[in-house]
Amino acid sequence: MTADLGLLVLRLAIGGVVIAHGFIKIGWPISLGEARGWTALRGVAGWFGGLGFWPPMFWAVVATVAEIAGSIVTILGLGGPIGPGLLFGNLVIVTLVAHVPQGFWAGGGKQLAGVEFPIPLTAGALAIALIGNGSWSLDTLFGLSYPDWLLPAWLALMLAGDAILLVIRAFRLRATKPA
Repeated sequence: MTADLGLLVLRLAIGGVVIAHGFIKIGWPISLGEARGWTALRGVAGWFGGLGFWPPMFWAVVATVAEIAGSIVTILGLGGPIGPGLLFGNLVIVTLVAHVPQGFWAGGGKQLAGVEFPIPLTAGALAIALIGNGSWSLDTLFGLSYPDWLLPAWLALMLAGDAILLVIRAFRLRATKPA
């Protein structure tokens, strides 16, 4: 029972933090008069393009869907490793591309913090995927179980997507680098 409660707390914490980042990408919650919906997402795509992600709108949508949908199913404990696997794959990229260049510590007046914050989120998402959602989940409530191959296949798919993005990014950054 204690492990199941711990998994529920972990699912709520990881999913709750990451879903907020997904909602920000579509401009919610924000004060009136600021960008919302596709306008906000276009801004995210512009930032992604500046990071070397190509095509930037595609990756902005992928990140937003991964953060919102992955968080919802993680919080609910539905779909076995699918939700936390989505979060893990997304957070690996966020950590490597946006936070590693900032160093270790959060804060310091920088726009983006170092890896101090995203590493525990990434590890927590992976831990949920590896351990499972626990008894206090919709999977248990509905009696859902998943084949043993799903976890390694899903995590391999997430990491393959990460590798593709990083390779595309490396080529884009190399092509735009002044000679």
